[in-house]
Amino acid sequence: MKKKQMTPTGQSPGAFCPRWRVWLSSLILLILASPAHGQTAVVTLSKDLKKDFGAVGDGKTNDQAAFEKAADFFNQRAKSAAGATGRAVLRIPKGVYLVSPQAADGNGRDVLHFTGCRNLAVVGDDSATTEIRCVNGLHYGAFDPATKQPYEAPSAYFTDAKYAARGGTYITLQGCENVEISNLNLNGNSSHLVVGGHWGDTGIQLAFDGIFVDNSRRIALRRLALHHFGRDGIQVLNHLAKSLDDPSREDILLENSTCTYNGRQGLSLTGVNGFRAVNSSFSHTGRVVLAATGKPLFSNPGAGVDLEPQDGFVANVRFDNCRFVDNAGQGIVADRPNPANPPTTKNVVFANSLVWGVSNWSAWVTQPGFLFKNTRFYGAFVHGCKAATPADATRFVGCTFEDRPYHGQAAYGPFTLHSDGAARAMSFVDCRFVGTHNYLMHAIPAATDTASLFHLRNCTFLFDYTQPPQGSYDKLLGVVFSGNTAFKNGPHRTSPHRTDFMLGSANATGTLVVRAPGSLQLLAPNSYYLANGGLDIGRQPARSRDSAIVTIAANNTLVLNEQAGKTPELYIGPTSRLVVKKGGSLEILRHTKVTIAGRLVVEDGAYFFLDPQAVVQPTGRGQLRVGPKAIKTKHPTLYSTYY
Repeated sequence: MKKKQMTPTGQSPGAFCPRWRVWLSSLILLILASPAHGQTAVVTLSKDLKKDFGAVGDGKTNDQAAFEKAADFFNQRAKSAAGATGRAVLRIPKGVYLVSPQAADGNGRDVLHFTGCRNLAVVGDDSATTEIRCVNGLHYGAFDPATKQPYEAPSAYFTDAKYAARGGTYITLQGCENVEISNLNLNGNSSHLVVGGHWGDTGIQLAFDGIFVDNSRRIALRRLALHHFGRDGIQVLNHLAKSLDDPSREDILLENSTCTYNGRQGLSLTGVNGFRAVNSSFSHTGRVVLAATGKPLFSNPGAGVDLEPQDGFVANVRFDNCRFVDNAGQGIVADRPNPANPPTTKNVVFANSLVWGVSNWSAWVTQPGFLFKNTRFYGAFVHGCKAATPADATRFVGCTFEDRPYHGQAAYGPFTLHSDGAARAMSFVDCRFVGTHNYLMHAIPAATDTASLFHLRNCTFLFDYTQPPQGSYDKLLGVVFSGNTAFKNGPHRTSPHRTDFMLGSANATGTLVVRAPGSLQLLAPNSYYLANGGLDIGRQPARSRDSAIVTIAANNTLVLNEQAGKTPELYIGPTSRLVVKKGGSLEILRHTKVTIAGRLVVEDGAYFFLDPQAVVQPTGRGQLRVGPKAIKTKHPTLYSTYY
């Protein structure tokens, strides 16, 4: 019988096989095997987990041995000349691969542990169809070594290694360079763990992670789903940087990935110089409920992302278009236990991201060098850095702070911003503070010197609730306003109850400043502002023509409060003015010094109360203009009750 003639592509002459398919297949393989950040290279070796290492991927067979065999192969290759220079690909076809990352003695064993590998790509077909899943029943936590039963130590701090049952890490990169991991679903299956007692300082501080990066460079993690791990979705612990200003970046990239429903963190950055996350989510940490007990699996801090240097540095880090939503702990945590120690963080940026605190703070930051740009905080941001230099200060640009509910559940905290003596020189530019249920802020700088005050430029405060919270003040006790800042009502505010806002510190003068050029507009009806320590409007402008303006609109009251043993001052600079509009109210209480180098204007129909013991001193061309129909008494409903 005559054989059918075949073309070089393996098709019969009459079959349709466009050459572009062949070229495309080759191109895809080259791309998948290309270096981590886009450099071109030729594939020198390609291996298939099923064909070459015996994996089954049927969701029933335990494929742990196949993964370990693959890792051993590439680790041995890394020691050869080909491993030092050539490219390699480990392809993981679609399927569900069961693994058992724990030895019989309770010690964890990694699924893929790569050591010293270079120019390697580990590629699944797709994160929706290529899943690596832990078998049911893995032990995690403290267990009695004799009975193998869960053991709850009597002491809060417990680290006896004999009692530790830990999981391994699915993929460990140790001393590797130019490695890409992509298109995988890494499932720790934590809801089906057998959980023992606590181990470590809090919760279960034992290994069981999705990916662990250890002293590795140029790592790209793309299109990954890392979820349901006992500890972290990803941890990066590099000690390669010699100092906080080391110019050599490690270039770790996480892109289009999710780190969700893990026990301790979605992502832990405990040492890295050069990390970027793009279009990724770090959410629902600590929200897994164990099938056997009905209890959550949670270990502190339970955050979306934890930036916590361990004997090293976390520097040059950036998150773009990322989500930190509904974590049992904070969405973002970067705590500095002792501000007296030298800083170990620098140049950390969150941009165009969403941070949503539901049962805990949206973000807890005390480490230096953090900048948030165009980021939405739903639920309270807490603290800020006690900065030693302006570069260390916590900064916000174009951010929104709002108490927006999450699927019907109230956002966390009584304020959108809560900083009680923890921060210095925190700054906000083009930011919005929106209260729909709670107070806007409780913000008190760590000190009352000018350098420590908080700075707000071009910011908007929006009272947008049907019923304002009652019983306390919003507080901003030490602030410099510049640009155009306004307090307004939102479209949902319908209640006649007044809103109370305290500005400036009662412990020091000069802690409420409106800097020229700039304006402060009090435009929210039914609002009462208590200015402690005086009010400084437009003192020493940078340019002689620059002016500062404070406007008190109808149904707004500003009270210049007295202070025992101090003489607070209302100062209006030569090019500046304070204007009380019709229906607005200004109260100047006793022992207050009023220095008018510019203009104080009280329009007809405005309320103006000047205590007889207050001292008014126009200076230079300063003018006090009180309209003939101004009402020289306190506002009938928005007034002080001190005497």
